[in-house]
Amino acid sequence: MHPISELQGALVTALKGDAALVAIVGADGVFDAAPNGRPAPYVVIARHDMIQRDGDAAPGQEHRLLLHCWGDQPSRKRALDMAERVVMVATALVAADIVVTHRQHLRTETVIDRNTGLARAAVALRFFSETS
Repeated sequence: MHPISELQGALVTALKGDAALVAIVGADGVFDAAPNGRPAPYVVIARHDMIQRDGDAAPGQEHRLLLHCWGDQPSRKRALDMAERVVMVATALVAADIVVTHRQHLRTETVIDRNTGLARAAVALRFFSETS
């Protein structure tokens, strides 16, 4: 399986298993692709880029992910509550099919979307992984 699929699958599973995040977005509120017609709140992996970073002993990858946390209010509070949980889960991520050697929260940005009037937090993360 491709390292993007392995890491992304592990992250989605971990986010869906976080009780505090599920309390905000519901049991079906975490996606690895943008949902069609699903009302907020929800979390979606908006982008996942990978660069090969092989070491002497094993193939390695650098992953950069951007997650969007869509709140169901024009206030940033709900979106930031989701972003906080995303960061907590991501920076503690342990995956079964891929060895995660580095987890880092790069930044969180917020915006009130002009089309919907709802708040969105964008969470940028970086991981390093090795194939197990």
